[in-house]
Amino acid sequence: MPQFWQPTRLTRQQLGERRLAAQPLLTDPEWSTAAIAEYFGVKPSTVRVWRVRLKERGSLEATRSSGRPNLLDDAQVAQIIDLLQQVPDPERFPDGRWTTQRVRDEIGLKFDVWYDHDWIGKLLRRWGFSWQQVEKHAVEQDLEKIDAWLEEELPVLEKKSRSWRNHRVGG
Repeated sequence: MPQFWQPTRLTRQQLGERRLAAQPLLTDPEWSTAAIAEYFGVKPSTVRVWRVRLKERGSLEATRSSGRPNLLDDAQVAQIIDLLQQVPDPERFPDGRWTTQRVRDEIGLKFDVWYDHDWIGKLLRRWGFSWQQVEKHAVEQDLEKIDAWLEEELPVLEKKSRSWRNHRVGG
């Protein structure tokens, strides 16, 4: 039997194609469970499951994977997005930031749905929000003095630096 590459993990679509390819052989009396299993590279127990499924449903076509149901409906999600696009209440959040913990608390208090704060980050990305870094600077920082220094002192220092480099390279 010729060797050929087989992926270690098949996609959902590939698994479905393999099941559908096996379907005609499952009803053929000339093909044993072991022969079908060897031909398709599966265990005999898988072939037995396919036979039961074919008998019960009449087909081996893939079923829809629904996943976990959403705890919030579309209207509630829209309300949360509207809330997050506004600045947080300054009395409750003096720093004016939305954190995953704060968003979690707002959702919990408003809709009685309590997500894990790690899951809130995933929901926020799904809803189009991105993680933001707070710009940190000293509280004592005087922005006017900084601007004045950048306009007056920095050009002088740059000029000295250039002349020093030119003098050193040329001399």
